[in-house]
Amino acid sequence: MKYRCVVSIFNSVMRTRVVLGPLVLMLIFTSCAALEEAQQRREKRILEERNTTLSMLKRSNAVIEIRPDALFGESDHYTLKFADDLRAREEFDEVEERKIFTESALGYMESLYDAMNQLFGFHPEHKIHVTLHHLYRGTNLQATTRTVYRSGIQGGRYVKLINGIQMDFPIRMYEKRGVRVHELTHAFTNIYFLPVWFSEGIAVLLQTEYAKDGSHPKFDSLEEDMRIDLDGVNQLENWGGHTDNDPLTHWRYRYAYTLVAELWERYGKDFYIRVFRLMEADGLHQKLVGTMKTSFVVYYLSEVAGEDLVPFFRKLHFKVRKLTKEDILNQIEANSVRRR
Repeated sequence: MKYRCVVSIFNSVMRTRVVLGPLVLMLIFTSCAALEEAQQRREKRILEERNTTLSMLKRSNAVIEIRPDALFGESDHYTLKFADDLRAREEFDEVEERKIFTESALGYMESLYDAMNQLFGFHPEHKIHVTLHHLYRGTNLQATTRTVYRSGIQGGRYVKLINGIQMDFPIRMYEKRGVRVHELTHAFTNIYFLPVWFSEGIAVLLQTEYAKDGSHPKFDSLEEDMRIDLDGVNQLENWGGHTDNDPLTHWRYRYAYTLVAELWERYGKDFYIRVFRLMEADGLHQKLVGTMKTSFVVYYLSEVAGEDLVPFFRKLHFKVRKLTKEDILNQIEANSVRRR
């Protein structure tokens, strides 16, 4: 950006074929210096605002490495790169701008990684690859998280194995703290193939209580704020994911968060750590075909809570039944046989 102002004015003057005198040249350089100083102040303010937005939880001790052109950075658990359409924009067209942003972004994401490990026990084996865009799939209003996995037969059994985790963020979405935390949380929860309500509930919990985003406030009562369908089933249970034109979407985010937070408060801050440890120890979530059913999740929740939570979920009009480990193993065996 340096000298662009001088060159632009010089070219403009030359096109009019005016002879430049010393006084005119001095005025041009003085004017450009003032403009450049104003631009530097603006860039510094933007970067400071970003750094303030990116700061959350305690600073991570992760090692961060940034390529000389600052188009790619890597930390202990993440990579971050700039898509072509973003690196061409003025706010990211210089190395120093990208370097400052990348260092701050990776530091922030590592601090979130530490928090996710401490709160839920999550520790993905694969690095989480984040790509920042100006537009992603033609829009700057949608961020996505994709878990890349392969499935096949291992030891005579159907199994799903994670290959990697890819996240795509329009920069407009990434700079919204709540959206950033929400989507980053999915990078941790998606590998368990959880029901949507459980995965989204955890994401909104982090978004609300740790990113201080108030988009989806908790309900006062799970029973009073419940909504059921014509079959008498809670409208949360069969949630298929975010849909902008669904009038129940906002309610579902709030109710999922309220439910997940209720169990967390009731059984302690290490409750979900123990739940996910038990899932990982059994490895059953990798062996089931498709997403877990709510009854499957309630089995794990009950095991860790030390009490049967089926009555609790039935009171909230979830269509669940009490399962044993044998029930789950038999279901896995039946699915495995059908796929051979």
